[in-house]
Amino acid sequence: MAEFQELIKNFEKIRDYMREFFVYGCKVRQDFTGKSLRTYDNERRRIECFLGDYIRSEYTSKGKQIYISVDSKNIAQNPLYAAWKAKSFTDNDIMLHFFITDILWDGKERTVTGLTDRILEEYGVEFEEQTVRLKLKEYEEEEILQSRKQGKALYYRLAEPEAFESSPLYEHLMDAVKLFQEISAFGFIGSTVLDRERTGNDLFSFKHHYLVHTLEDGVLNELLETMRRRCRVRFENRSARSGRVTQQEGVPLSVFVSTQTGRRYLCIYLEAKRRFVNMRLDAICRVVRLEEYPDYEKRQEELRRNRKACWGVSFSGSSRSLRMEEICLKLRIDEKREEYVTDRLRREGRGGEVLRIDEHTVLYSGTFFDCNEMLPWIKTFTGRILDIQVSNPAVADKLTNDLDRMYQMYTDTAKEG
Repeated sequence: MAEFQELIKNFEKIRDYMREFFVYGCKVRQDFTGKSLRTYDNERRRIECFLGDYIRSEYTSKGKQIYISVDSKNIAQNPLYAAWKAKSFTDNDIMLHFFITDILWDGKERTVTGLTDRILEEYGVEFEEQTVRLKLKEYEEEEILQSRKQGKALYYRLAEPEAFESSPLYEHLMDAVKLFQEISAFGFIGSTVLDRERTGNDLFSFKHHYLVHTLEDGVLNELLETMRRRCRVRFENRSARSGRVTQQEGVPLSVFVSTQTGRRYLCIYLEAKRRFVNMRLDAICRVVRLEEYPDYEKRQEELRRNRKACWGVSFSGSSRSLRMEEICLKLRIDEKREEYVTDRLRREGRGGEVLRIDEHTVLYSGTFFDCNEMLPWIKTFTGRILDIQVSNPAVADKLTNDLDRMYQMYTDTAKEG
């Protein structure tokens, strides 16, 4: 039987389990049907190894539920960064790391052959030159090493260390990193810098903190690199509702971030359907970069024009017969005492027109791709809505049905009381 290792070899697998424990936290062992129960046990043990202080469990009628519980106001750093720091490595990886850096510490340049011979001479360990060459190339890409070509040979040396401590801005830079690690994509980089400087966040805490989104940063990095190169992309997309996995191909153009939930979406142009679609970043995996797309700038310009008619992230409503949907909302707002409500309509209306009919009535109208996305915002005006007209009747029906259900719920409660 293979020995259990707490280090992570397949991040995609641990990413799914960590999300399940963090976001949902209501499943028991038997509910994880994607893999075997033995796989569940192994992944659970790995998570417990580096998130032990945040793991909670309770027994229900279904069985033992395990979940991750974090109070964002009381943590100095996103605990999920630990997953990025638990990557597995081989014996050769760890030995070559220390052998190469120790030999090159004297500042002299050496070739692959020279390093391989010196490792054998100094440490009595024999490596193939190709193994050493690949490790040197990897470290050069990560800017740990620098190379210089002389004739046909490459000479390697350690890169000059960054002397952050001697900078007069050092303390301010560290304060900026402390903020960056918790509010930005790829905050794990800031966490690693703080680890290197043997310090941590002692300044900032957050009421609303979207911790789980760090698990998407690996996929986000690949997609941003694809966009930088203006290439097409292929990836797997797993539906959050049905669990169905589909392969998608298209042109990635932008990443949208919700200011309300922190959820991130990939905006992609599907050539086969000739339309823009936003897909949840946490549902994307196995990204493969394809060939360069010649009309990339043209699609970017089309996206900029279309974004003006997006209320949220949807580029199409539920009505198949309508490309765009019109909405007209009549509200009762007192002109003298409630002008702040009218100001809110203008501020939050995303380009919609606000027209005062009389001193007690305001008309809001606009044209959007999907008016269904507006419903949570429209419901904040409950009690002021006099009339609603939508070119897609399903939207108006959903709103009136929700309001009727709420009325029934509260009136029934009042009668019982």
